[in-house]
Amino acid sequence: MNLLRELVEIETVNPPGSHYEEFTSVMRERLGELGFQVELVEIPDEFLDKNYIYSPRHRGNKRVILLARNDPEPRLHFNFHYDVVPAGNGWVTDPFKLKVVEDRAYGRGTSDMKGAIASLYLALSGQDFPVEVALVPDEESGGLGTRYLVDKLRVRPRHVILGEPSFPDLYVGHFGIVRGVVRVFGKQVHASMANQGVNAFLEASRLALELQRRYSSLSLSLEGSTVLGGYVEGSTSDGMVPGTFAFSFYRSVPPKGRGPDLDHEIVDETARELGIKHEFEIKSFVPGSMTSPDSSLTRVVEACIREMGWEPRKEVAKIRYDAVFYGDIDAVNFGPGEPGQAHVANEYVDLRNVKRVSQVYSCVMRSML
Repeated sequence: MNLLRELVEIETVNPPGSHYEEFTSVMRERLGELGFQVELVEIPDEFLDKNYIYSPRHRGNKRVILLARNDPEPRLHFNFHYDVVPAGNGWVTDPFKLKVVEDRAYGRGTSDMKGAIASLYLALSGQDFPVEVALVPDEESGGLGTRYLVDKLRVRPRHVILGEPSFPDLYVGHFGIVRGVVRVFGKQVHASMANQGVNAFLEASRLALELQRRYSSLSLSLEGSTVLGGYVEGSTSDGMVPGTFAFSFYRSVPPKGRGPDLDHEIVDETARELGIKHEFEIKSFVPGSMTSPDSSLTRVVEACIREMGWEPRKEVAKIRYDAVFYGDIDAVNFGPGEPGQAHVANEYVDLRNVKRVSQVYSCVMRSML
């Protein structure tokens, strides 16, 4: 509980990616006390310039991966991200001051996923099973921390457990995400002569509404979701008709589903039919991932959850998480947060579940001996 309080109060908000050094410094000390050898690796700006979807907002905010081992040949790898989305509006309490009411701990990141880090810390205390722990940044911006860990640091574990909010289910796969920006072009003129211009905001609104209609129909078969306008780019004076307007594009993609080629087809065709000048830029695409529901790791985690007294459902998560970067190895997700608590105002985690999940993690380590 004290650790969770401390972690929530470190505002690791992404974007832009603040206080990462402070967070990893705290966890280096905590894991060092448990006998882990801890390495802190900074992700270079060159990598972020090319891959961070909110670039250049990362500049001045160091990205740090914490990699800890208690054995030269770890048998199990835990991957937990420590960045959180911005607090947003609607909070009853301070989002970065932990508030506990009847076993619910409120604060940004409690569910997604600092509560899981607390569960892992409890599980690691007092045992010496050979494990490797990766605490990574930038999962909330496409998984850059884990991508760098695997591609550049060449970390290649045999079995991976992630801790995204899933309680009480066990995730054996996840959807992917296409992210992009749709820019619409009009003609900028003085506001007093609006009929001589082309209002890019209104044109973008027309395009967005038609795209939403088409994607809503498409989602019935894909079982994904599409969100337009999660953020908008730029601003203009109210004394002019805007000549450009841009809005974000986000689509969740089932494992083995079609990637950005589908979106270019739909967006470009829709804009052409409506006579709207536009540009569609793909910022990132991270595909979905699947682990066999009958893999050795899945069976071990499933058995340990049963020991806690419930029958877990093996699900494919609609959220994207970082399993995809590990390739074909066994990777499952089980965390104390509830999926509906991710990214919401007044986010909370049930402290009883933090304890229960720590016991599951401990059971997995014992079972794998």
